[in-house]
Amino acid sequence: MRLLLVEDDLPLAEALMSLLVSSGYAVDCVHDGEAARDLVAVEDFDLMILDLNLPELDGLSVLRAMRAQGNRA
Repeated sequence: MRLLLVEDDLPLAEALMSLLVSSGYAVDCVHDGEAARDLVAVEDFDLMILDLNLPELDGLSVLRAMRAQGNRA
């Protein structure tokens, strides 16, 4: 299962990534909303863990952009 973690708090992101990877998941991580929006536009993920309070573009805006592109993941 391929996951996208979108978290701007670096220590939290590292801890979550470590736990998820040790549980057998393939994890990509980005740290701002624009990077998340751009990545989901070109890559497929089974699950996204999305922080709502992000720099550049907030999490709800990322989700709205995904839905506007027809992405229901």
